[in-house]
Amino acid sequence: MIEISFKKWAPFWATRDAAAFRRWLQVVAEESTKAFKGGMKQFPPASKARQYPSVRTGRLRASISTQITNDSVTIGTHMPYSGYLRYGTSRMSRRKMSDNALKEGMAAAKKRAGKWVGWSKGTPGISGIE
Repeated sequence: MIEISFKKWAPFWATRDAAAFRRWLQVVAEESTKAFKGGMKQFPPASKARQYPSVRTGRLRASISTQITNDSVTIGTHMPYSGYLRYGTSRMSRRKMSDNALKEGMAAAKKRAGKWVGWSKGTPGISGIE
């Protein structure tokens, strides 16, 4: 006669590695800035719909900045005319702006960044990341 017994596994939890997550956000910020500034070509010619704006004076490109917190990244510009470029007007189609750059930055960050979530077993907050 064969007897089989099973030992119950301890519960597992996903835990966030805060330092690795912050590094990932930094990569997203870097890649987003690279996409935004790199997508802006010199004027002339003028940019077309669904392209990044062309660079005339360089003030818009120079004003692009990112802000990183423990759980978010923000990219944008403080130039007053950036809203016209982002949303378009009755005479001009929308241009690619910070929202597009953030999407492109996140896609590029997937290729560069490592894991920022690990598994722990036992009671949450007591066991280390495996």
